[in-house]
Amino acid sequence: MKVYSYPIVFFDLDETLINKDATSLWIRWRSRRDFWALVEAGLAFFSLYRAYKTGRVTHKRLSRYYRTRTRGMTKSDYEQQVQQFFQERGQLHIYPQAASLLFAYRQQGSRIVMITGTDEVVARRYAEMFDIDDVICNRLVEEDGVITGLARPMCYGSGKVQLARGYLRKHQLSFDQAVFYSDSNADLPMLEEVAQPVVLNPNQALAEIAHQRQWPMLDWRDH
Repeated sequence: MKVYSYPIVFFDLDETLINKDATSLWIRWRSRRDFWALVEAGLAFFSLYRAYKTGRVTHKRLSRYYRTRTRGMTKSDYEQQVQQFFQERGQLHIYPQAASLLFAYRQQGSRIVMITGTDEVVARRYAEMFDIDDVICNRLVEEDGVITGLARPMCYGSGKVQLARGYLRKHQLSFDQAVFYSDSNADLPMLEEVAQPVVLNPNQALAEIAHQRQWPMLDWRDH
């Protein structure tokens, strides 16, 4: 695995550092414990997954999903459930190669940042596991202590670019100094911004784009 000499390295999470998407893992875990998870699963399948893969997720759609997912929960309630989920299922789906690659970037002194469309509670739990420096992700909104949706901008598509740009400015860096690893064509806006895009475990659409543009590709799925 080649390690690129840039001061900052962004990594997606779903199907990049882990071999599934965290939302599907969560739904499967919850469905064995709570009937409401079947409602959540239906909403995710019919309203979210197809739109997510094709880059058409809207803030309204994703916020509605999170209101359903965390129905009546405080952030503390949700953190407790996520901790249990991570111990019982989430941590079982980490690519072993990810640890080696992250270690190599740490050794050369690069700042490592997870940038993901999953929420802040789940993302930070994975970041702790991977010993990742910082997390850019979807942020939960609360009203009267109860989770009601997500903040704007979403950490998705062009929203990822906007949030990453703000992060880079804060650290006096630019996209010209960054690498980004992702599996999905939904991340094309971000892949096009960085100095070094790297396609990791790509879906078919992104693999075709990477081939056309001669972007480097890695695939850990068969190893």
